[in-house]
Amino acid sequence: MTPLTEKHAQLLKSNRALLLTFERLPIAGKLSAVALALILGVYSGITAIQGTASNRVQLCIRNKQALQCVDKAGKPYIMTEYYAERWKANPNVVFHKRIPATNPHKALWMALAGGSFWVAGIGFRSLQNSERQLANYEAIAEKRDLAKGQLNARSELLEDYRAMRIKEVQAEGDVEAVANDCAVVIKQCEVLGEADIRIAQLEAEEAIFEAETAGLSEDKKQEYIAFLRNQKTPFQFQLTGTQTLDSINNPSDKVESDSALAIQSRKTPGEQLLEDLAYSDKSMLLTGSTGAGKSHTLSAWLDSVYSQARSKRQAASVWILGRKNDSFCGLREAGKLTIFNSIDPTKAYKLIENFHKNFLARLDNISEADRKHLPPLRLILEDWSSIVLTLRKAHKALWAKIELMLLDIITVGRDYNVCLLVLAQSLNLEALGLVGDANLRANMAIVAQGLLVKTEDGKTKGDYLLVELAIKNQYIVSDNAQRQTLLAQLNELMAESKAKQIPVFFTTLGGGNVGLLPCIEKSIIKLTPEEIDEKLDFDIEKFRQYLIQQEAGITTVETNKKPQLSDSEYWQRTYDLEFNLGDKKPSDSPTEDSPEDSQEEVSDYDNGQPEPLSDKLSGEVSGFVWTVRRFGQMFPNLAPEQLFVSVSEAALSGANIRTIIKSVLKCGEKNGHPTRSYSRHGKSLLKWLIQNYDDGEIAQLPKIQEFLQNERGNNNA
Repeated sequence: MTPLTEKHAQLLKSNRALLLTFERLPIAGKLSAVALALILGVYSGITAIQGTASNRVQLCIRNKQALQCVDKAGKPYIMTEYYAERWKANPNVVFHKRIPATNPHKALWMALAGGSFWVAGIGFRSLQNSERQLANYEAIAEKRDLAKGQLNARSELLEDYRAMRIKEVQAEGDVEAVANDCAVVIKQCEVLGEADIRIAQLEAEEAIFEAETAGLSEDKKQEYIAFLRNQKTPFQFQLTGTQTLDSINNPSDKVESDSALAIQSRKTPGEQLLEDLAYSDKSMLLTGSTGAGKSHTLSAWLDSVYSQARSKRQAASVWILGRKNDSFCGLREAGKLTIFNSIDPTKAYKLIENFHKNFLARLDNISEADRKHLPPLRLILEDWSSIVLTLRKAHKALWAKIELMLLDIITVGRDYNVCLLVLAQSLNLEALGLVGDANLRANMAIVAQGLLVKTEDGKTKGDYLLVELAIKNQYIVSDNAQRQTLLAQLNELMAESKAKQIPVFFTTLGGGNVGLLPCIEKSIIKLTPEEIDEKLDFDIEKFRQYLIQQEAGITTVETNKKPQLSDSEYWQRTYDLEFNLGDKKPSDSPTEDSPEDSQEEVSDYDNGQPEPLSDKLSGEVSGFVWTVRRFGQMFPNLAPEQLFVSVSEAALSGANIRTIIKSVLKCGEKNGHPTRSYSRHGKSLLKWLIQNYDDGEIAQLPKIQEFLQNERGNNNA
């Protein structure tokens, strides 16, 4: 037994030292010791009972000159030597004889018997303690064996159930295969029957035509054929001059101009749905079974979102969380896709958290008047049913945080142009973690798609079940009469959907509507460099600059394609733009005393993100590799040390980086080498001057340190 405390250990050592030694013996040694102690104790006890332990003396009493050595009962007078010595002084007492002790070691035998029985008792106690402990272990072992038996029995039962289920699945597969084969045969028979009927009709029509033209000459036959064609399209051959069928069908010459525009702008329900999805400020649930065409609808939605934003001179921000490594119209290649990992969902949580932080930044800093100018921020949750199931079962704590963030975005995000697009195979918003209760369903727009797809091998997949369930759900369509009307329209559209192989849809946008989607081809969205390099954060300063431009009527023209120049042409163009002013005066260049800077210059340096240079500047020539020789070519009449003096004075005076670069350009202007633009060449020149001519004085300034760190980060990127 392990001591509990130091005091416990001392007591064990002092009081049970011998017992602890005895307990270390094996069971055979313990039994032998106990048996030996018992035998020795019994023998010692018997020996101790027998005999006398001390010498005795037989006395006689002198009675009238006669000695009396026995009493009236005939027993001799016998006493111990101790008492005999006390009687020795009496003259009437005579010592007759001395009787020696028959068992002088009687006390020792008694002590030995007691010690033997004590040892046997200790041994029995130790054996009892060991037996008690062994009984506990045996009870545990019995429970273990019982549990093993139960587990083995359960495993055998599961194996039997698994084998039975496999046989059932195999039987179901065989039945389905036979049914599919029968369906293929029936379909082939139907096709062959239709073909035979059509052939018979053609043959009959040919026989009728031969009978009608029997006896006619070849010229008469041609005239008769032309007559029949004219009967089927009587106006086709009567158009004269510049008349065409399109000009006849154009209503603009028959109605007023406003009515004509209304006729031309009329859209089908499917086209109107795609437009409503792009312009909706609600979070949306796009649901449908596998093969219902959700990915095509998503493609059209993405194209509309980016087109709408670009028409307003904005940059749409769309991010995707999904389980499949699809292209998503090229957004995956731009780094907008985060693939959900069921083992470690940290990246997925980080994406939703950053998206929510972006939303909170808008919530905290944007006034009500400026909300209408906010660029669209969208998060696509693809295959959300599977992701939610994984999070709820394996990552409950993480899911609780994600659910709260999503509810926050759904209920408040529409006011700040922040929305979700959820693609799932379920209509249950509570199961998807999208609304807290049924009263919040109105915060999400629901779109359900259905399609029955016919494959090349004659099989069918997909269904219209979710569309029908969405209409029948009283929380989605509350009016009973409207539900019946929508169901009747759905039944009419399902036949056309099957024939044309285009999805039928139901949407809650516009009060509830059903219709057929148009044929959608997946498109590739070409993102601008700014959209590719964007981060999932909200740049408030950049948004405020955008508002200033909107108020001033300033628009920027973005060009995605830039002309490719040879090295000589590129360097000549750089010199012309940066250093050659032509007929312009030095006063036309920006200086430190300039009253105001152009908007492009301010945004370039205040944001710290200048426009990326072309590939010509990658690597060795990025922003000019400034050397003494290069400096002498660009500033032949100016020493680098002189230029660095102006940098040092501006930096020590507390100027920002843009002002310091302007001081560099101002110094060049005073020496006859002005430049008229703020590009990365100014930054690279400033960095070169600091690295080569600074003794460490201005490099320790916080603004200069931040500038060097940003330049180093841009070079690494």
